[in-house]
Formats: sequence, C-alpha cells, structure tokens
Amino acid sequence: MKKAQGLPITTIIIAALGIIVLVIMAAIFSGQIGKFGRAASECPGRCIVESRPTGVPSTSRHEIGRECNSEFETSLSGTYIPKNTPKDAKLNDWKCDSCCIPTG
Repeated sequence: MKKAQGLPITTIIIAALGIIVLVIMAAIFSGQIGKFGRAASECPGRCIVESRPTGVPSTSRHEIGRECNSEFETSLSGTYIPKNTPKDAKLNDWKCDSCCIPTG
C-alpha cells in the first residue's frame, strides 16, 4: 500500500493566513490610492481658466483670463484642479487651463 503524499497542514494554514493578510492589505491600500490621486492633481498655487466652467461657483479658486506673472510665478504643465475642490464635484468641470506656483 502506498503512502499518500500531500501538503502538511502547517503549510496550508500558513498559505491561508498569507492570503488573508494580502486581502486585508489590498482593502486598506485601495482606499488610500484614491486620496493620493486626488491630492496629486491639486494645483498648489493659482488655478487659471479662460472662462468659468459651468456649475463652478464664483467663490472657487479659479482666476479667469489671467496668466502667470513670470517675475515671481512658474506655470506648471499638466491637468490640475484647485485646492479644496468639493469631494462630490465633477472634476472635469473644475480643471485648470494652467497652474501658477510662487517661486523664490
């Protein structure tokens, strides 16, 4: 009669615990990645637009029709949104045409 070959019970338990830890870490990390993406797209300075987007209140941090002052500001390329944009806002409506940050 042949002896059955299989995985020891300790190996199965360790593998199950590893899978549980990975699932918990994925749940924690996936909640944080959305916060990082939003924070990375915020304009750290002035948000310049050609015209006020529809649905955006006049109290937002958009400045209309101005350019960065090259003496003390640098224009950032890319797509940004103003700081403190409401969490439930449609981000496409809040995008800046350019972002001006103060320099030394």
